[in-house]
Amino acid sequence: MRASTRLAAAAAAALAVQPVAASAQQACLTENEVSAIAIYSLPSLVQSVRLRCDGRLSSGGYLARSGDSLISRYAARQNATWPRAKTGLLKVLARKSGTGPARQNLSMIADLPDEAVRPLVDALIVQELSPNIDVKHCGRIERMIEIASPIDPEIAGSLLGAVAGIVDHEELPVCAAPRT
Repeated sequence: MRASTRLAAAAAAALAVQPVAASAQQACLTENEVSAIAIYSLPSLVQSVRLRCDGRLSSGGYLARSGDSLISRYAARQNATWPRAKTGLLKVLARKSGTGPARQNLSMIADLPDEAVRPLVDALIVQELSPNIDVKHCGRIERMIEIASPIDPEIAGSLLGAVAGIVDHEELPVCAAPRT
């Protein structure tokens, strides 16, 4: 399973505590929703890398020097991106939940406020991603994060949304971009 798919699946699983209005929405994710998921999830992604790669990265490396600053830049946008990220994650969850017990659990805890759900999403992203990081790639992952770090979060998210639209993937279907 690809990292982007795992990320979406992990975050979507956490949204099992929200009502599913997604069944009335289109099944594909918009590029804007993928972008919001990427921006919202980055702080948890960096935390996942730090946890999994503990002791494998240099104490003077990028994440040690500048990881907190990068997390802060993206965390500052989480409130603004949460509604779109949530909508996209609900679509992923609706595709995976079918009609069984998972769908029933959605209704059971439908009244939880976002303030209660978001910490669950954040924790589950870390919990699901950390074990899926291949430790032999820790240095390369840190390098990729460092290379991408100067890019404005909105631009980085938009780029990821556009790239996700090119990749044909059943688990993370992205709607066709509107013609301009």
